[in-house]
Amino acid sequence: MCSSFSERKVRKVRKNKITEKTILDTAKKCAEVIFEKKAADIILLDLKEVNSYLDYFLIATGNSLLHCRALAKEVQRFMHEAGFPERTRPMLDSGWIVLDYNEIVVHLFTRELREYYQLEYLWADSARIEWARAGEA
Repeated sequence: MCSSFSERKVRKVRKNKITEKTILDTAKKCAEVIFEKKAADIILLDLKEVNSYLDYFLIATGNSLLHCRALAKEVQRFMHEAGFPERTRPMLDSGWIVLDYNEIVVHLFTRELREYYQLEYLWADSARIEWARAGEA
């Protein structure tokens, strides 16, 4: 008998020994990493209640294409060290860089493209998650 999507997802998380808490903690730490690299307007969204196949979106703004690329490389380094494999090869020469790690999807925008696409408004029904910024507890 075919299992539901959520049952398959739970089995996948257990099989890889990555717990829901680990995923959330990693998303928060990733937000801190890009904050330290001067990303702006960082938002972490919990999409589990509004979408069946997405868990977390991390959205941030870079100052330029070059800054977005540097942020993306920092995210790649951090997520690799955290044990999250990258699902696709991102286009690093774009004003909207998408880094997909299955449970966590990171969106890095230039200011102009973030204002144009307004991704956080598209997912306005999702819950925002607080994450500790450097120097805060």
